[in-house]
Amino acid sequence: MKSKNKSNENQKSKIPKTGRIGRLARNIEQETNRAVLLKVMQDFDQFQSASDKAMKAEWLKGAIERLEKLVDKETAVKIMESCGLECCSSAVIKRAKQLMSKSSSIAEFLNKFSAGGYRFILKDNNIIIGTYNKCYCGQVKHTKETFITNTYCQCGVGYLRQLFQSALEKPVKVELIQSIITGAERCEFIINI
Repeated sequence: MKSKNKSNENQKSKIPKTGRIGRLARNIEQETNRAVLLKVMQDFDQFQSASDKAMKAEWLKGAIERLEKLVDKETAVKIMESCGLECCSSAVIKRAKQLMSKSSSIAEFLNKFSAGGYRFILKDNNIIIGTYNKCYCGQVKHTKETFITNTYCQCGVGYLRQLFQSALEKPVKVELIQSIITGAERCEFIINI
């Protein structure tokens, strides 16, 4: 009995409290329980010790697959959206608010905010189409194998919801249409404003 308790204690101490993985762990435990968290985070030491980013992405792919087996789709999506809400930094929000305040319209704001490999285009005055030409998530963009589902990419849904609600100062609904890590040529989101 003591060795089993010691094993659980060792596993608990290995679960990060900070950073992106710490954020994921916190959201899993908040929406489920400690037992689910421990199962999802099994073999976390493989993630920590991996020097190759593709190996880290592979561990995350496995963690998401474990999560999806342990909880319903709605809970898994909520966990990942919560991660995205937290991932949208105050600096990004501040920049978006500044650009919006200096823009005469949402279309002008979107034109200013679009840069590099991502674009946001206003359609029908209440729908924004957002596209990325590459995965911007440092945790998984180096994956060599496609993810089976788009659950992980719901983080991007939360990120964009936080970003656009802050910039536009009103609620928005964000939907993921496709993502690169699931095999699409680009990531695409619809933002209803």
